[in-house]
Amino acid sequence: MKKSSIIKKASVAALSLALGASLLAGCASNNDNGGNTQPSADQSTAPAETKADPLGKQSELTVISRGSWVDPNAKYPEGQSLEDNAYTRMLKEKFNIQVDYEFVAADYPRQVDLAIASGKIPDFLTNLTYNEYRAIVKAGLAMDISEVWEQYASPQVKEIYNSNKELFDSLVKEDGKMYAIPASKPLPDFLANMWIRQDWLDKLKLKAPTTLEELEAVAKAFVEQDPDGNGKADTVGLVGPSQNGQLYQDMDNQNFSLHFDPIFSAYNAFPGIWVNGSDGKAVYGSVLPETKAALQKLADMYKQGLISKGMITSKTEELVSGNKAGLFFGTWWNPFTEIGGSWKNDNNANWQPYLLPSGSDGIYLAKAGNAAANFAVISKDVKNPEAVIKLLNIFKDGLPNYVDKEEQAILGDYPFPWGAQTFSLADGPAKILQEMDNYTAGKKTVDEIHANFNSYDPGAISIFDKMIALKTEPYDNMNISGWDFSGDKANDFGLVYSFAIGLKPYVDGKFKWVNTLTYERTKTMEKRWSNLRKLEYETFSKIIIGQEPISAFDSFVEQWNKEGGDKVTQEIQSSLLEQ
Repeated sequence: MKKSSIIKKASVAALSLALGASLLAGCASNNDNGGNTQPSADQSTAPAETKADPLGKQSELTVISRGSWVDPNAKYPEGQSLEDNAYTRMLKEKFNIQVDYEFVAADYPRQVDLAIASGKIPDFLTNLTYNEYRAIVKAGLAMDISEVWEQYASPQVKEIYNSNKELFDSLVKEDGKMYAIPASKPLPDFLANMWIRQDWLDKLKLKAPTTLEELEAVAKAFVEQDPDGNGKADTVGLVGPSQNGQLYQDMDNQNFSLHFDPIFSAYNAFPGIWVNGSDGKAVYGSVLPETKAALQKLADMYKQGLISKGMITSKTEELVSGNKAGLFFGTWWNPFTEIGGSWKNDNNANWQPYLLPSGSDGIYLAKAGNAAANFAVISKDVKNPEAVIKLLNIFKDGLPNYVDKEEQAILGDYPFPWGAQTFSLADGPAKILQEMDNYTAGKKTVDEIHANFNSYDPGAISIFDKMIALKTEPYDNMNISGWDFSGDKANDFGLVYSFAIGLKPYVDGKFKWVNTLTYERTKTMEKRWSNLRKLEYETFSKIIIGQEPISAFDSFVEQWNKEGGDKVTQEIQSSLLEQ
């Protein structure tokens, strides 16, 4: 039988989750939640209060029901299934926990809605949207897990939660009660790197831009001064969104490349999210004058030929991989994708990341993504909620610690009850870069760094070791010439460069997060948002490429309000006032 993973995801999201998540060490012991009762002379000795054990075996078989969106048709290795596999056997044998699936369906949202309507949900549900989780709470079906969380969540799990505690508390707590566990994503995923061909800058005797005006000058030079030296006018300036891409990150879509967020931020414009208006009330960023001003600038740049032609309609990422472009906005993991393609055609392409400051203070106003993309809820009727928390503890402790590593690699994480729910440190990926810096500066030894990553986190240790293997002296040379990616080492280079170089702006740069006021979906949004979003995207795209004048923005705002935007804004404002 061919050994292959049940679920193969060659996505960049998997890079962030599988390679950058859970990277830190938080191994401190739990504080004792109980104590010994000192008997008086006339009393018999009372038993000591049992200390909660985050990874302790249940005293008797505990059966937990679950609803799951895991593909019911997924193929498993011979002799295994969703309810009978290496994980389920391990849970029963080592922890006395059995997970039964109340429903497994591709139409997961519908099944969740049906469960809420029936007044009874499974013992726990993962991968819930914010609206689904809030509906469960409003229906009185969610358990207040404050106490069980405090007692049974492992130190590592708590540290992950606390790495973005302010945000998570605002989302999952109400009147001091905790009703959900957030799926936490690493924050570097949302920071927009400005990737530039440093070798092109050096050849043209230019510096990395620190203002929008300087960005235009660099883009113009890349278009007009033949930076690739082939004697042809075939290079472009700033690469625009690809086919089916987006102009900017919004509430629903983040962590992607080839967008214009930093240019919008330069105008203090934040389209696609909810912000405070001049009157202090919620307003949709896309309908504000600042967004109009940014669109005018983008339209001017496009008209001057500073932005690649064919944006939205063609595969503009091929301009990067084909080494016809030297400037685009993306993410820390682009060496794993577009830039990796560039190196296949020119292994001297010296891509370096920067941040484009939004103002004279040198700070980039970064649109924050949804670091709590989905949620897990425990039913108020569950008899042993600690068993659900233990499942999360086991998952973050490292599945290879509990099952055969080879078998775990075949199964992947997804069949495990928490395997489909991201739960990562806010600064997870950056921990590896910080330790690499400690090593190259001579501040820590390899053994010390391995210990700090925890022996149960082979992903972090493996990435760090690959970084050491590929880095050449002098260690302070972070240009492409400072790495050895010859032969088989090339297979790891995109990964290594992402962590070693792609994360530099997050670790060393100056930026400030701008968060949306809410991720809520109102009733009108459920009906109208798709059409409103289409109207917004099509209008803005046409303005940029010159198919519509800038005055089309005013018509868009008027139409947006008439077709439901005004109603949505009222609903959002009312909801925020109730919180």
